[in-house]
Amino acid sequence: MATIMLTRKESLGLSVERSLLVIWKHPETRRSRRVGKLDHLTDGRFAFSYLDESRDAADFRPLVAFPDMDSTYVSENLPPFFRNRVMNSGRPDYEEFLGWLGLDSRNPDLPIEILARTGGPRATDTFHIVDAPNADVEGVVTRFFVSGVNHCEGALDKIQSMAEGAELSLRPEPSNPYNPHAVLIDESDDSSIGWVPDWLLTELQPLIHEGATIRVFADRVNLDAPAHLSVLCRLERYSAGR
Repeated sequence: MATIMLTRKESLGLSVERSLLVIWKHPETRRSRRVGKLDHLTDGRFAFSYLDESRDAADFRPLVAFPDMDSTYVSENLPPFFRNRVMNSGRPDYEEFLGWLGLDSRNPDLPIEILARTGGPRATDTFHIVDAPNADVEGVVTRFFVSGVNHCEGALDKIQSMAEGAELSLRPEPSNPYNPHAVLIDESDDSSIGWVPDWLLTELQPLIHEGATIRVFADRVNLDAPAHLSVLCRLERYSAGR
């Protein structure tokens, strides 16, 4: 089935099961902005639309596959822009990769889960994909891999002795020379193993400042994986006071 274009009004009738946000980082200023949204519909189709914030993002241009910023694009299959950010299942290390992500090849929502857990990075652009936070839901908000493990002194040694399920803590790092909004991930008091990925900070900052309880756990510890896939974190949110 070909992609169809709906007006914003027509798209209001779509039933959404899960949403992912498209985060764009300006290649020069490094500022991250929400620019689009991918909806996985209850009927199995996918819908992409631009967010209002994309119109205010300096130097942002519409994606070639989605040229009209006022329309919603609905397709039977995952659009190539997103599909090309998911590892090819024919690669010999595919099953090992899924294991590092804590996923099973039988998962019916596998491509969406891979995008949400990895961010779907590509060397050719500065887009990342993240779960759309739902302020009305308590519990698991998203999963992500600890960033910058190789650049955090002693992190690999700490990870070697870390138990899966261990609770970690978040610590803002305003003195970070590259990003004053950076957030460290501590294995114990002031003992860091890396950072929250920059592309996730756009969604994390409101959760931190809204007064809710934010908890982070080491969902998976992959001692045999590359450093950037060594610790998969699970971020949970609960109402203030819990």
